[in-house]
Amino acid sequence: MPQQRTFRRTLFRVGIILSVPIVLLGGCIAFDCISMSAARPPKSLKTIEDFETWKHGSIMGRGTFETGGVTYIVMLAPAGRSLASGPSAYLFDEKGQFVDWTGDMGDYYTVKNHFDLTSGHVKNVTHEKP
Repeated sequence: MPQQRTFRRTLFRVGIILSVPIVLLGGCIAFDCISMSAARPPKSLKTIEDFETWKHGSIMGRGTFETGGVTYIVMLAPAGRSLASGPSAYLFDEKGQFVDWTGDMGDYYTVKNHFDLTSGHVKNVTHEKP
């Protein structure tokens, strides 16, 4: 009987040791999902004015991005990840129509067009004052 208790106790301890990292990892993933959902643009977002209404006080800055001879306006907002290396970026064409976005411009390309907005590709960045 004592060997069975020792085995159960050992099995319980191993279960605890294995479950703690799994729970922590699950919590980090859930937190990132919540952050990304806050950064994901609503389906009603069509223009830069819609963006300004949606993000109102959390707009961090504005810049430009050029590719293939086309210049896009880039609006910056808080990152869509907990350990992001850059802010969220939302691209608009010269008429102010919404084109594309990324939740972390430091690590991810844009969703639809796969534009690379990492360091140095977004120019003329001006930061918004709170």
